[in-house]
This record gives sequence, structure tokens and C-alpha cells, in this order.
Amino acid sequence: MSLPPGSSLPATAQTYLLIKHFCDFSTFLHMRYGDIFTIRLLGIGPSVHVARPDLIRDLFIASPDVVHAGDSNMVIAPLVGKSSVALVDGEPHQRIRRLLNGPLHGSRMRKHGPTIANATTKAIANWRTGEQRSMLTLFQDVSLEVILRAIFGVSDQTLPEAAQNVLQMVLAYTAPLVIVPWTRVDLGPWSPFGRFARKRAVVHDWLLREIAERRHNPDPDRADVLSALVLSREGTESAFSDEEIRNQLITLFVAGQDTTSAALTWAMVLLHANPDILEKLVAEVDSLGADPDPELLADLPYLTAVCQESLRCTTTVPAASRTPFEKPWRIGGYDISPGVYVSPNIYLIHHDPSIYPEPFRFRPERFLEKEYSPYEYMPFGGGARRCIGMALSLFEMRIVLGTLLRHLRFAALSPGVSEHLWRGMVMVPENQGVLRVTERRLPSPATRVAA
Repeated sequence: MSLPPGSSLPATAQTYLLIKHFCDFSTFLHMRYGDIFTIRLLGIGPSVHVARPDLIRDLFIASPDVVHAGDSNMVIAPLVGKSSVALVDGEPHQRIRRLLNGPLHGSRMRKHGPTIANATTKAIANWRTGEQRSMLTLFQDVSLEVILRAIFGVSDQTLPEAAQNVLQMVLAYTAPLVIVPWTRVDLGPWSPFGRFARKRAVVHDWLLREIAERRHNPDPDRADVLSALVLSREGTESAFSDEEIRNQLITLFVAGQDTTSAALTWAMVLLHANPDILEKLVAEVDSLGADPDPELLADLPYLTAVCQESLRCTTTVPAASRTPFEKPWRIGGYDISPGVYVSPNIYLIHHDPSIYPEPFRFRPERFLEKEYSPYEYMPFGGGARRCIGMALSLFEMRIVLGTLLRHLRFAALSPGVSEHLWRGMVMVPENQGVLRVTERRLPSPATRVAA
């Protein structure tokens, strides 16, 4: 095995730096060792990071017989289950994606626009001027409601409890549990993995009850993903076991909620650190007039560019992984052995000045001026493994952001942009995106009803 160069620091120190200072540590290694370098992680061993589009292309287009994505994603197996679409390769992966794609794209996705807008207005109905509010908390609540309604068809009665249980489970699977294998041991309810395991058990029990109910009372008119999975057939038999369905549902929780709420939080932080861009965006949103169709919000070009640029600037999920399968695989002049993770470092690509001039400047216009290749811009990963919830996430981001700015104005509590902090499996602002409400531009829904 020939590995690219990397830091001589002990694996313990490198693991700490990756968890606590991913962006700075990646940047340092990139500047010192170039576009391909090695990080040694505690309990995992060497992990090769690549930060050049042509190398990333080689990684993404490699045959699943040569490079596996599922094996490298096994670090999240305790969270999503080993039969998750994120962990299987080859034909099983293709089969699951085909079944999931329908409800998550096109007209079936866009019909959720009113659900997204209503969830946003409901969440901010009681907000008052002068209050300080966490954008992260807001967007977690909104994203969870959207996912639970659109993907799972959860009723109003069970929504609050389901949302809280799912959120607690996702947040309990922290970065150390992802990166350091030996921490994934249940030592009781006070251990990190023990706390996660007990929250996971609650969610598993709920999902299996829901699946059993749908099997017992099938309804072909329901359009949610859960019903689609339950009703899917291979010949005369169900296409999925209860466990397989449960694992796909949890995967969609993680893909559709955690990353979307983090991305929206960063968007608000960046907008309020750049008032000129904020004013331009508000003017575009206001141009639609009163009570616009949510789909019209989703089609606004500058709003779309703002969402794309915020995903680039902050990179909520900063890396992805593949690993050679069965025999060494050559990339960038190095032969990488099976079991060694190879990761496109998304943060470094998104801040490459040769691709994005002034990479640390928040400038949405760059996405109106140019189209970027899937190896230059990849906030949702890439290749055949690109996040299956990408279309819904982008659709949701535009509607939520546009709806929020139609109703309220905010002010930042301090200048600049907050530091990155791992929360669960994504990177969020250290201050959770807290802003102060300065103006209610439209009456709250509760006020309008009362009138």
C-alpha cells in the first residue's frame, strides 16, 4: 500500500483536530501536502482525502465492483441500519433508489409546497419583536414536520411526540460516535452510545408499529414514502421486510432533516452578515405580492442562488467516503488498499479559489453566472450515491427561507459569521444562528384567524 503524505501527529491528535477543527485542519493539510493527503483516525486508521475535481470524478465514476460506498458508510450503520440505501451497493442499492425516487421528485415532491409554507408560518406564529430566536431550533422543527408529513404521512395527533423522538435520536449520534469505532459500545444509559441506543429503540418501536398498521390497512391512495415502500411488490411478495423499510425511513430522516435544518441556519447567518444581499433577496421575494404560491417562491432565481451559495460556503457535510473493494485501487498516483477510506473533501473543493474566486466571500451571483460540474459543487455528495433527498431539500430550503423573510425581519447579535460546530452529524453555527426579531412584516396566522 502506498499512501499520500500526511501529518505525523498521533492518530489521537488528528482525530481530535478533525472533530473540533475540521475546516482549519483540512486547510492546513491541503496547504502543506497538496490535493491528496492522508489523515490517521483513531480506531479507523488512514483516511485519504482528495481535493481536486478530476480525482473526485475518478472516485465517483468508479464501478461499485471496484470501489464501494456502502462499506465506507458503515460508520453510520448503528443509526440507519445495515440494509439502508446508504450502506448497500450494486443491484440492491439501485433497486431501493428506484422505489424511493418517485415520491421524492417531480410533481409528487412539489405538491408538498403548501405543507412546507404552512409549517413555517405555524412555527413563527407567536414570535414577537425584540425576541432572540435560534434559527437552528426553528428549522429543525420545520424540517421535521415536513419530513414526517411528506415522507411518512404522520397525523397531527402523533406529530409532536414523533418529531421529538426522532430529533433526539439523530442528535444523540454525535461526531465522536461516527468517527471513533470503539465509542460505539453500550455501557449503560449514561454512556454516549447507550443514550443513543435507548433513543433509537423508541424510534424503532414507533416505526415498526406504523409499518405493521400500514400492512394491515393498506391504502393505495396515500402518496407518502412509507406507503409506497409497504405496497411495493416483487412478484407476489413484498419487496421489503419491516426492518428494511424501517432502515430506509430512518435514512430519509437523517438525509432530509439534519442537513436541511443546518443549511437553512447557515443561510440566515450569512444573509444577516451581508445586508446588501439580504435586501436584494427580500425585494425579489416581495415582488411576488401577497400570499404567493409556494411553488413560485421555489422558482425564484436569486433565492435559488442564495441557497446554493450558502451550501457552498458552509458545507454542512464536509466530506464523503468510498473504499476499494477486494483489491488495491489507484488514484492520484497512489495504490489504496481495501478498507482505506477515500474521501472527496467537499469543504476544500468548495473553497478552491481556482474554481470559486474569493471563495470565502458570500456571493450568490456566482451561481447565476456559471454552472459548476458535479465534481466542483457537491453539497449532497455525488455520483450514483448523491443524496436521495437532494431535490426535496432544495425545494424546502427555498420555500422556508422565502416564507420566513416575507413574515419577519431580523438583526444579527454580533457581526460576522459564527464558527463551525459539529452537532449530530452535521456542522452548524456555534451560536445556533441566534437572531433578534426586529419587525413582523405580516400579521401572524393566529392574528389573522382572530380578526
